Amino acid sequence: MKTAIKVIEQLEGAGFEAYMVGGAVRDYLLEKKPHDIDVATNASPEQVKSLFERTVDTGIAHGTVLVLKDGSGIEVTTYRTEGSYSDHRRPDSVEFVQSLEEDLKRRDFTINAMAMDKDMAITDPFGGAQDLAKGLIRAVGNPDERFQEDALRMLRAIRFSGQLDFQIDPSTLASIGHQAHLIKSIAIERIKSEIDKMMLHKKASRSFAYLTDTGLAEHLPSGYLFKADWAKFQVFETAAAGWAFMLFEHAQEIEAILPYRFSNEEKQTIKRALEAARLPEWNEWVFYSYTNAQLAIAALLNGRKVEIAGKKSALPIRSKAEMAVNGSDLMKWSSQKQGPWIKEWIAKIERMIVFGELANDRELIKEWFMHEYRHHQ
Repeated sequence: MKTAIKVIEQLEGAGFEAYMVGGAVRDYLLEKKPHDIDVATNASPEQVKSLFERTVDTGIAHGTVLVLKDGSGIEVTTYRTEGSYSDHRRPDSVEFVQSLEEDLKRRDFTINAMAMDKDMAITDPFGGAQDLAKGLIRAVGNPDERFQEDALRMLRAIRFSGQLDFQIDPSTLASIGHQAHLIKSIAIERIKSEIDKMMLHKKASRSFAYLTDTGLAEHLPSGYLFKADWAKFQVFETAAAGWAFMLFEHAQEIEAILPYRFSNEEKQTIKRALEAARLPEWNEWVFYSYTNAQLAIAALLNGRKVEIAGKKSALPIRSKAEMAVNGSDLMKWSSQKQGPWIKEWIAKIERMIVFGELANDRELIKEWFMHEYRHHQ
């Protein structure tokens, strides 16, 4: 926040207005440490750029310039109003203005439509501070208009409900139900990002109750999966746990959620966590074959109480790379050429080492291999 204040002071020193806005103000009033701090000003983007040595044009067409100062980046955006939203995602046009209130009027929810000056004095034309005190998420102005402008705001309202443990204002909630069909106009990547965030908060059950009760889930891919007993869900460090939880509750496979375009790593984590969760027992091979994260998620799904790190550290090896022998050794010892037989023997040796049936010792493995190899010739 110190850097943002320095940016404001520099803008004010040049004769402009400048305020911290958005989530940083909300978090400050909630006595939480703000993460990204944005600044709004009546200076034009060109004027902002002329005042600071280092800037990046991150969204200059919409009035945003990233100011680099003291090792941090502060987004500075010119006061603006927005035209119509023909695609329910982004404004067809923006117009720079000189009024802070006009700028705040275009924002989504009252709790995000406050501004704060360098002395921490709050400008709050729409009752955001009062809604914060009530624990209420309420759209700025007409909620139908706000959601028609950007349909993703419906998911944002629902996400904030869990993140902040707030209720959604009745008129705003009713509007989500009326406008739910508009969510189909939003890119699936943006939708997934909001759902991912819902899964990272302790009150995820509140968010998913709103998601299904409003009917919004019905307009999402595989929307029926969101109707689950989220009271049982335990928050994990990644959203993969939430997606795996949904599939586990409905006895579905990962194919059911692929429209959300997961990364390969996410898909692997979810798929393997489901596999592990459905195994009747966890032996040494399970602890060897699955990652800590996959097993941790699986344990959350099936309620298994186990010390994963300890089980893994007790294994003779933790990966194939730790084996005392490799395929070249087998070819040398057997005088045979490369072929599929190597993979089969390495797999057999690997499994025996993991189960403690064969020590991970080069000479002992050679002795065992030569005996077994001759026997199978």
